Amino acid sequence: MKPEETLVLKDTYGRIHNYLRLSVTDACNFKCRYCGPGQVHSPLDDDHILRLCAVFHNLGIETLRLTGGEPLVRRNLVDLIAAISQMGIKDLAMTTNGYLLAPSAAALKTAGLDRVNISLDATATDLFANLSGGFPVDVVLAGIEEALKVGLRVKLNCVPLQETYHDQVNQVMAFAASHRVPVRFIELMPIGAGCACHGVGTATIVALLVSQYGEAKATPGVPVGQGPAVYRRFGKVDVGLIGALTDCFCSRCNRLRLTSQGLLRACLYHPESLDLKALLDEGRTDGELEVEIRRFVAGKKLRHGFERQGMPGTTLASIGG
Repeated sequence: MKPEETLVLKDTYGRIHNYLRLSVTDACNFKCRYCGPGQVHSPLDDDHILRLCAVFHNLGIETLRLTGGEPLVRRNLVDLIAAISQMGIKDLAMTTNGYLLAPSAAALKTAGLDRVNISLDATATDLFANLSGGFPVDVVLAGIEEALKVGLRVKLNCVPLQETYHDQVNQVMAFAASHRVPVRFIELMPIGAGCACHGVGTATIVALLVSQYGEAKATPGVPVGQGPAVYRRFGKVDVGLIGALTDCFCSRCNRLRLTSQGLLRACLYHPESLDLKALLDEGRTDGELEVEIRRFVAGKKLRHGFERQGMPGTTLASIGG
């Protein structure tokens, strides 16, 4: 058996990486204002994904999150999840816009999916359509309710924009309270179409929540780990605040990203990547892949540079949401 120290992916700053965001497609059925459509490519096939998942699991990855684009537009996703779940991944999760979730929620749960983060930027019909590119919110709400019904753990994600954040926060908080689910308010990232939008900082969101619900309380039921969200309870809702710009969490980052094209990225911001698909096509062994991945992760930069420059030429879907 390997020594314990070799079972983890550690960079030169001592950060241990046990969380992989795996994009299964860069296609998306929504056209959200702050994300927008991007160029769609053929994703990695199932065999490539499963082999890489096994390699990363052997390197100490405990949480695997399926992302996109919109992961549910990938054909046979349930079968892929079932195969991944057999590897013994501790926490198998997915981020989705929820539009295709209702008819597949039960099958996803049976396949081994543990939890879903569902994007919900508003619950009013007109506002949701304006933010999502014209889509009906009732389909997404039905997907959330079905996910809860079949036993998936659910969190909501909301990206507040400057001109609409009052309505967004109030609507999503009301829905979260009525369904007893946590919600995370995420600062807008200056990536792709997001560079042309105006977000609000977490301090502004906190001020609004305090005005509505009073001072925050502790959230003893929410585990505190290396994730980006800082949780507080407002009213009956556990609220996660993700301030990538105003409250940089890079020092505790434990995440890696694998794009749908097979590029491993250590950071959302920095463009450096390791082409794992090319290595697979070259016939590299699992051991050789592990060596290359360790070398790449060791060189991860200390922090992002969004405060200096955005990423207008990149789409969120191209790097895994």
